[in-house]
Amino acid sequence: MCTNKERGCEWQGELNDINNHLGNNDGCQFEDVKCSNECGKLLQRRYVTNHVETECPHRKVDCQYCHITGEHQFIEGEHKEQCPKVSLSCPNKCEVGSVPREDMEAHKKECPLEMVHCEYHNVECEERMMRKRKKEHEEEKMEEHLLLMKYRLTNSHGEVCLTKAELADTKSKLASAVEEINTLKLVLHQALGHSSYISGAASDIPFTKRWTELTSMSMLMKSGSQVCPVVVKIAGYSEKKNNEVQWYSDSFYSHDKGYKMCLRAYPAGEGDDEGTHLSVFLFLMKGPHDDELTWPLRKKFQVKLLNQTSDCEHFSLTVDYYIDKVPEEFAGRVIDGDKAKNGWGYPQFISNEGLLKVTPTCQYLKDDYIFLQVSKL
Repeated sequence: MCTNKERGCEWQGELNDINNHLGNNDGCQFEDVKCSNECGKLLQRRYVTNHVETECPHRKVDCQYCHITGEHQFIEGEHKEQCPKVSLSCPNKCEVGSVPREDMEAHKKECPLEMVHCEYHNVECEERMMRKRKKEHEEEKMEEHLLLMKYRLTNSHGEVCLTKAELADTKSKLASAVEEINTLKLVLHQALGHSSYISGAASDIPFTKRWTELTSMSMLMKSGSQVCPVVVKIAGYSEKKNNEVQWYSDSFYSHDKGYKMCLRAYPAGEGDDEGTHLSVFLFLMKGPHDDELTWPLRKKFQVKLLNQTSDCEHFSLTVDYYIDKVPEEFAGRVIDGDKAKNGWGYPQFISNEGLLKVTPTCQYLKDDYIFLQVSKL
């Protein structure tokens, strides 16, 4: 007997035919099967056709308005809430009655019951009325509207006069700015042409380095010399190293009206570090503001070897004048000559191996020149 006998199936046959009876679509109508639309519902085979065609939420149906095809639950749910062809009642309950969703905005622009502003709203008539009453309102309030227009025109004339005055002032400021920019261009052109500062090769290094230089150079117009942070370029590095040249930068100031200084570099190294390291020292110089400054110098400076590949992996050390053991000859006021006899810094600033390091993201020596930046901390 069929295993679904108690449900009403009257089939009987040989045991080896039972699986064919239960698994055949034309076989046992009382066997539990899953919905073919994959909704997950389990029901007797005799009910499947009706479920798939009329009950299953996953059954395919056409939208009665726009006729697109989709699952029943989508068409009757999310789609129906957005379907452009669905008819909606006019929110103003006008005589038109229902309007397709896609035409509703256009209808509201014509609907006689839609609330609208007066035509003179831009001159501060704040009344709102149904569109069908708009013309009547404008006729009734014509005198008031004319007074509003007159008041607005009077105010507009004053605003125009004020705008003209502001425009004239802006033109004057713009002319002054253009003059300052032209002056700065001339100063930059002259300064950047000097061998110790970044010249045309500046385009080969990252923007932040060039901006540091331009910011520093802009101080030339105010003080006649660079102010920290400054960026200096040492070109022909190999020749200076081979010839044991002691290279000096142009002078610069620790800050506006601050300590006058310069940087000295020994590509060949100094003393016991000769031939193995780049040596870097800061030298104090006799400056125009020395009478107003505190002596000996007690400040910190950062000397940075710039990476010419990217704005990271720069190599830097701090030159600290706060240390009590800094001798007077290094940190004291310069009396004799234009600069101190000795500088304060590092005989072993960076080893030759470190200086010559080249990676995909870092290169200090490029085209036989390096850049050093001095900043006050």
